[in-house]
Formats: sequence, C-alpha cells, structure tokens
Amino acid sequence: MQNMDSEDKTENTSASSIEQQTQPEAKKKKRNRKYRQVPALRYSFFKFGFFLFFILTALLIYSNYNYMIFKFLIADNYIYTDTLDELYIEIIGEENFRGYRRNFDHVVIGVFTERLRSINDDRYTRLYTPERYRLIREIERADGAAARMEELTPDTVYVILPNISTGTRSFMLSNADAINEFDNLVLDLRGNYGGLLMDFHRIAELFTQRGDVLGHEVYRLPLISRTVTSGGSGQLEFDNIIILQDDNTASSAEGLISALKANLDNVTTIGSRTFGKGIGQVTFPLLDGFAVKATIMQITGPDNTSINRIGIEPDILHEGDDIIDAALEIIRQ
Repeated sequence: MQNMDSEDKTENTSASSIEQQTQPEAKKKKRNRKYRQVPALRYSFFKFGFFLFFILTALLIYSNYNYMIFKFLIADNYIYTDTLDELYIEIIGEENFRGYRRNFDHVVIGVFTERLRSINDDRYTRLYTPERYRLIREIERADGAAARMEELTPDTVYVILPNISTGTRSFMLSNADAINEFDNLVLDLRGNYGGLLMDFHRIAELFTQRGDVLGHEVYRLPLISRTVTSGGSGQLEFDNIIILQDDNTASSAEGLISALKANLDNVTTIGSRTFGKGIGQVTFPLLDGFAVKATIMQITGPDNTSINRIGIEPDILHEGDDIIDAALEIIRQ
C-alpha cells in the first residue's frame, strides 16, 4: 500500500509538474501569436495608407492634367521668350523673376485676376507681389497702432479707430474699463477702411449681448454660410453713442455700424454716406512671398440687407470740419 501511495504521489507530482510546464508554454505561444499579429496589422495599415496615397496622387494629377500640360508647353518650351519676359515683368516685376517655371503660377494668377477686375470691377481680387504684400501688412499694423482715446468732456470719451484689425481690437479690449468710465461715447470711424471680420465681431461683442445678430455671411456653398451672433455681455454701456462716418468708412467698419444700430437704441450716426462694401475677401500667402486675395462672400447686416455699392446713410448729414462739436451738441440735446 505504501508503494502504491508512493507511486500515486509520484504520478500526481509528475502530472502537476507537466501541467506547470505546459501553462507557461501555452502563455508563451499565445504571446508569440499576439506579437506576430502586430507586424501583420501594421503592414496592413501601411498597405492601406500607400494605396490611399496612390489614389489621391492619381486624382490630383488627373484633376490638374490640363494645367500641367499647359505649364510644360509655355514655361518650358515656348520659343518666344522675349514675349514671356515682357509678360512676366509686367505682372510680377523684374525684381521678383526667378524663372519661367518657378513664377509661372504667379503670372497665371496675376493675368486671371486682372481679367476678372476688368469684367466686374472687383478691385479686391488680385495677386500681391512680395513688396506690396509686405507694405499692406505694415500699413495695417501702423494704422491699428494709431487707435487712441481722449476725454472730450468729463462725461464724454472720444475713440478713433483707423481700421478694424488685431491692433484696434486689442486697443478696445485693453482700454474697455477706462472707456466705460464715461457716460457717452463718440466713436470716430471716418476713413476706417475695415479689416478682418473676426476683429469687427470681437469689437461689436463689447457693446452687444449674447445672441444678438451681428450680420450674415453668404458663400457660394450654402453649407458654410452662417449668421454671426454675439457672444458678448454688453461690457460697454453708454447713455449715447455717436458714430462719425464718411465716404471712406468701409467694409468691417460698416458692419460695426450696422451691428450697433440694429442691437442698441442709443446710437446716432453723423457725417456722410459710407463707402458701401458688402463683400468679403480671404488672402492666402503663396510661395516666394507672393499672396493671392479673392472675394469669396457677401456680407449683409443683422436685418439681412446688403449695403454693397450702396453704403449707409447717416442719421444726421454733416460735412463740416466741426463734426466733433456737432456730436457733442447731439449729446447735450
């Protein structure tokens, strides 16, 4: 019996030992299968990515086939190079010429946008040379930095915004508390040629309440057309807001006037009819310092009325140099 028990114990011990050896081996095999699956999965993703890249490249080439052939024929093979030289210099300037192929796209954009302007008088859609693009941005920054405020009377503050830009937006935001200490505001938008829509919206939010309609943006693609509403809380509050305007008040500055007039009941405009620019553009930088600007949207006021080529009539027509005195007289009344 003792021998049988000993044999049973030996068998049990051997079985237990085999089972203990088998479990790690099974786990090891399972891990190996798992690790073999990872490279296979990565390889599948790689194949899919390569296939997708190939398809997109083929579509890109196909969709631009005509242009690529035209560019190859003209930029690389056209024999009348004197004519090419004359055209390139006319469109981009001799100082920006880097080669027929390298500047071909710039010349095509310049010629095409020039033709558009000649047909519909859209003077905003254009090619910017590097020099002009730098100049435009420098002027915008300088004008934005010229924004200022001053006290006209103990209860009236005068604020002049030369444009609607990052600079004037920052000026309004940083001086909001100081401006708000006065009971009345004279906002001078004469000569304000506008600027970025997002800056106009941010400035308007200082005066308006959340949900107030600031305007509408209408694109060719209805899906991205939108109604712009305020996210503000009426931080700036006045008894009277007098806006000075003239025939050079344009674009986003006109949008600001429309938004304040539609949402506040204490706004009076004085001066002359504004410029009437109810369209919007976008500017994209290009290679070699160039940029292209194109009209891509129509902009209407809160009541969905367009002022494009119409302008905004003032509440009070005034064309004298004493317009600030006239604004103070309105407040006194």
